[in-house]
Amino acid sequence: MRELIKDAINDLNAALELRKLIIKKLNENKIKESNIIEIVDAVDDLSIEEIQKLGSNLRKFPMGCDLVEVVVGPCASSLTLNQFVENCILTDYMGFTIHACAYALADIGEKEGIPPLEVMKMVYENVDVPLDLDHFGQYGAMRFPKEITHCMGECYYKGPPYKGCPRKRIHKRLIDKEKEYAHEFEDWIKLASTVCINVVEEQGGEEHAAPLEEMAVVAKTAKKYGKGLEGIFHVGDGYDDLITGLKSCIDFDVDVLVVEGAPFNRAKDRLKAFAKAIGVSRILVKGGVVATNGAYEDECRIGLRSGLNVIISGFSGNHHGYMCGYSPGTAKRGNFGLPRVMRIIKEEIKNMDVTLVSRHDLIAIARSSKFLGNVVYPETLGGMFIGDAHWVAIKNSKLHDKVGIRKTLEDVENEYNGEKLGFLGGRYIAWGIAKKLMPEEVYVSDANKWVEEATVKILNEVGINAYKCNGNDEEVVKNADKTYICSMIPEIILKIKNKVEAESLM
Repeated sequence: MRELIKDAINDLNAALELRKLIIKKLNENKIKESNIIEIVDAVDDLSIEEIQKLGSNLRKFPMGCDLVEVVVGPCASSLTLNQFVENCILTDYMGFTIHACAYALADIGEKEGIPPLEVMKMVYENVDVPLDLDHFGQYGAMRFPKEITHCMGECYYKGPPYKGCPRKRIHKRLIDKEKEYAHEFEDWIKLASTVCINVVEEQGGEEHAAPLEEMAVVAKTAKKYGKGLEGIFHVGDGYDDLITGLKSCIDFDVDVLVVEGAPFNRAKDRLKAFAKAIGVSRILVKGGVVATNGAYEDECRIGLRSGLNVIISGFSGNHHGYMCGYSPGTAKRGNFGLPRVMRIIKEEIKNMDVTLVSRHDLIAIARSSKFLGNVVYPETLGGMFIGDAHWVAIKNSKLHDKVGIRKTLEDVENEYNGEKLGFLGGRYIAWGIAKKLMPEEVYVSDANKWVEEATVKILNEVGINAYKCNGNDEEVVKNADKTYICSMIPEIILKIKNKVEAESLM
């Protein structure tokens, strides 16, 4: 494992083999604490520059997810219902996933005299983007006293190291209020696309999170309804705490790993510890997506350079508004974090081969997911997942239900008569068609040399005679009996159709 990790710094094929090895172990529930320790030690031995190269390689298709996304918290207990819904509508228009803090929705509902679930339903009715549910326990929406819901964020403002809440008030719960609406528990999860669980209690943060036994109830129900599962843990001391957090998340079979730094990063070398936490998460994450829900500006920047996919931010009043992107002395309640996080991402990814997710991209994933049906994550081809956790989130959103496509994978299967196939585009649509039809011969072209190479490698490994065409679409059409444009983005489809004769799927 150590040698493979070292090789993956400079070799994408080694990175692919590393991910295949980890995915196999994850699917067989064979990741042990000793494996995690070995990986943490191996990454710990690397320089910060090597960690950044490793994480960036593992974010590339198909080892990880080469999209960078902002997830937005539009809610706060201090908002009116109208303000909250309007924040959600704006977030939806921008195409960002909504991070729904259940306690805040419940507080807003209480002020309006309506049950907590009715507020969640109102969000669902007004947006199409995925809904990410957090602060959710075994009775449903968690409830906290006002000194927590209106916290000014002293721990983030003062900066590390974290020594417990400065006002000694975490993690008080109003359990009787929660139990009053316990009958709503499963209905919340049915409306959500993804659900967060927090494992920091296992890292020694008993005062900061719900018991693991409670998180197990939430995790089991999320899995029952096919929702994506996110595991939140602290950087902590950067070693023992990191290992404990990762092990707890893997034991819960989470799809997304969420790393919290800032005051919860107590390591001597904060930036290397944060980069290491992201890099190790990139190796171990099941669904290919690594996020942060709390990181100072320098951590956000080093995280993006080390393979980070998602930064959770928020509107003014929402605690995520100050938890990401701000620094000690400026991180405080009242900040509207989204503009700052967008600037940080824009500055950091300009020279990276990644895309900042927009509504345009979400629609493309939704169309692709709808076309492929049940042949997406966590389904595999050649030991690699077809898609990632983004696809689970999209599939559980209204956007997925609303988009239109011209054909389904079943239609393609029904019209297939054993022809040699051509794929213009080497990503997951091509993988899904190949998995369903298992053609004897396939020709592949993609504008991205590595995407084409990886797809051909995977298809060859499952017994399909696949051939690279070095980005030459004309070469594919010439050799194949039937050629499909494996994209759901209209501009790309039109560009290809103006150049060659091939069939689009939307």
